[in-house]
Amino acid sequence: MSTNENVSGDDFANLVIEGLKNAGDDRQVTYDAEEFRLEFREENADCGVLNLTNLHAEYAKLDEEFREQRMSEIVRAALSHLKPIPEEFKDASYDLRPRLWARSTFESMRLRSRLEGAEEPRWPLEPIGENLYLSLVFDLPESVRSLSDEELENWGISYWEAREVAMNNLAEEELMIASLGDVLYASNTGDSYDATRLALTGLIEQLEFDGIPIAMVPNRDTLLLTGSNSEVGIKMMVELAEKELAENPRPLIATMLAFEHGEWNDWQLPSDHPSHEAYRRCVLGWTQFEYENQKKLLDQICDQELIEQFNASYTVISKDDKHMSYCVWGKDIISSLPRTDLVAFMDDSGNGVRAFASWDQVHQLCGQMMKPQDYYPARFRVDQFPSDEILGQLEDLVN
Repeated sequence: MSTNENVSGDDFANLVIEGLKNAGDDRQVTYDAEEFRLEFREENADCGVLNLTNLHAEYAKLDEEFREQRMSEIVRAALSHLKPIPEEFKDASYDLRPRLWARSTFESMRLRSRLEGAEEPRWPLEPIGENLYLSLVFDLPESVRSLSDEELENWGISYWEAREVAMNNLAEEELMIASLGDVLYASNTGDSYDATRLALTGLIEQLEFDGIPIAMVPNRDTLLLTGSNSEVGIKMMVELAEKELAENPRPLIATMLAFEHGEWNDWQLPSDHPSHEAYRRCVLGWTQFEYENQKKLLDQICDQELIEQFNASYTVISKDDKHMSYCVWGKDIISSLPRTDLVAFMDDSGNGVRAFASWDQVHQLCGQMMKPQDYYPARFRVDQFPSDEILGQLEDLVN
């Protein structure tokens, strides 16, 4: 989500390749410019990939004097596979940490595994609301490695046992949390675990809020907290979250969560709240970003597997300072529709849009045609087109 005007992607990839070679990495490496990643092979077998998008964005933002050090860190992290995880849990326990992830991260892994014909990895994932997962990592100075179900099984320990150790480790780390105007808290420790501190419920319960605690975690280095009754706090939180999502890589989510009864769940900002439209703009932009990434992978899967399916785009529009999303349902086209505010119905008559209706209205009249698919964010497969009678009813609802 950030610009990289002063260092090209190709140049950055070549720098990483050169750094790996100088560090003694003898794997075969191929630069895939379209996917913007490095692909590794060893003994004629695939042995991993290194995605460059976030690394490039972080590197490009640095002043020249800090880039050499950052490149060294990137190379060390890329070679961390050479350092095995301890065989005994007691030897690994000191370096365990919880880590908050966007749910879409694992969904992308699942789709990419399907695309590459690889076995889908198994991770211990704990849902936090609809859009986040909490998992476990092995934290080394040069890299952070996610722990799989298999590794926990090899240690003979459950996720919840390991989670308790990881949480205690994080709770013992130094914490820096600022209070802004007595209405907003911001965790800014800068150790890549600020967002994850959302899960330290003991910490949350020690803070004072006007109403129930509300949180936003736009990226892994940002945790924002305010009270549900604080209009000023929510306004500040939305503004800061939107700025973080726009300017910094590694986005998490743009939606709000509320802390009630000892756990976090998704929370809807009331439609009459003064910050509702600003928050809605923030959420729609993030959702569009998520659907674009998903569509790219689905298009590749459909091409590879010869699946007849048009993966419709999630489009954001603005009218009278109101922001809305829509997708297009076309006639005689098998489509996968994203969940949007509005649906535009297009046929081949040359008359343009036949109807333009809200998702709820469409689902009420056409729900039997909309088959939920096993994707996140949600999509619905349609292989029929509404009759003229139904389209007329939709037009009546819109007009």
